[in-house]
Amino acid sequence: MLRFSQAVLCRYSRILQKKYHLSLKEGWWRINQEEFFNTSIRCFPLIELPSTDSPAKGALIVLHGWGANQHDLVPFVQNLGLKGTHSFFPDGLFDVPGTGGVGRGWFSFPLNENSERERMKSREMLFSLVNDVQKKGFTPKEIVLVGFSQGAGMCLDVMLHLKTPIGAVVALSGFLMDGEKVKSREDLPTETPIFAAHGLYDPILPLKQSKETLHTLKESGFSLTWKEYPIAHEISYDETGDICVFLKNVFGTK
Repeated sequence: MLRFSQAVLCRYSRILQKKYHLSLKEGWWRINQEEFFNTSIRCFPLIELPSTDSPAKGALIVLHGWGANQHDLVPFVQNLGLKGTHSFFPDGLFDVPGTGGVGRGWFSFPLNENSERERMKSREMLFSLVNDVQKKGFTPKEIVLVGFSQGAGMCLDVMLHLKTPIGAVVALSGFLMDGEKVKSREDLPTETPIFAAHGLYDPILPLKQSKETLHTLKESGFSLTWKEYPIAHEISYDETGDICVFLKNVFGTK
C-alpha cells in the first residue's frame, strides 16, 4: 500500500524550499511571498498549483498539520490527479518549537493560554484567503477546504464561521473544535458536504476521539461521509482514491 506520511512528505518540503519555481508533469508550483493575486497587503507565503484545464472548475485550499508546513501536502494533491482544480497551500502562522524554523502550526499545541487567540488569528487569515480565491473567479460553492490533523480542525472551524457556505470540506485525521457550541447553533451551513477519514491505528489522535467529535456534525444536520482505514496518522493510497471520487462529485467532473 502506498502511503503519504508527514515524514515522507517533509522530504519534498526540503527540496521545494530550495526553489521558487519548479516545473512538474502537470503544472508549475508558484510561491508568492510578497504579493498574492496582485494585491499589496499580503504577508503570508503561499504555494499555488494552477489547474491544467482552463478554466478551472474548482479551488482547493489545503492546510497542513501541526509541525509540518505549506509544502507538506503538495505531493498528496498532485496524486489526486484533479486536473480541473486550482490549489492553494498557505503556511501556518506560528512556528512550532523544535523544528528548526521549518515546522508551522495554526495554533499552539498542547493547548495553552495563547491557543485560542492564535486560532482566531489563523481563522481571520484563512477568511482573507477564501475571499482572495473568490477574486480569482471562483464562487464559494467552487471552493473546498482540505486539511490534515490540526489543519483539518482549522478547515472545519473556518467552514463553520464563514458568512457564505462553501463547496465542501475534506478533514483527514482531524477533529472538531467547540462541538458543544456547534450543537447549540441554529445557523449552521449544513448544505456543505464533509468527507472525514481517520486511521484505525492512529497513535497521535485516537480514532474514538476524532469519530465522536466529527459525528457531532452529522447529528447537527451535515452530510458526513466517514471513512476508516488500517493506517496510523497518515494518508493512504485507498484514502486518496476515495477523496478523489468525493471531490469529483463536488465539482461535477469525471
